[in-house]
Amino acid sequence: MRGTSGAIRRRPLIIATLMLSILATSVTNVGATTTTVPSAQKICGVVANPAVHVVSKGSTCVISVHVGTNVRIKLRPGFRWGYPMSNSRAVVVTTISLDSLGVDAVTIHAAAVGRATIRTTGTIYCKTGVACPDLALLWSLQVIVTKIAST
Repeated sequence: MRGTSGAIRRRPLIIATLMLSILATSVTNVGATTTTVPSAQKICGVVANPAVHVVSKGSTCVISVHVGTNVRIKLRPGFRWGYPMSNSRAVVVTTISLDSLGVDAVTIHAAAVGRATIRTTGTIYCKTGVACPDLALLWSLQVIVTKIAST
């Protein structure tokens, strides 16, 4: 079991950091049901767009859009993000923007009526020679796609 003692000693720090992150996110969103478009960036990473309605359920980000809408999402800086994936054909990841750390932003397209969850993981970026906790985040966005109201 050579080399595992460092990982065992870091485990409480990792758990404490993740719990603090979850707690901070939960406290800022407690009781929120609907948010305004400008605050969508802060809550979910969604770039302000009048066609996007953000609904926050606790610490879960949920947006509602009409078929055909494109939504730009800016991921939290300081993390190496993986490629976001959709679990449904109702929402398609169309554009992925990269920076020196990996995925920086993504555009999703509401292709059909339905629901989808977009997910990706990110690990904290640490400069060489700097002590840094092992920290990973799961970013998730639920998308509800509705039909365009006929005029």
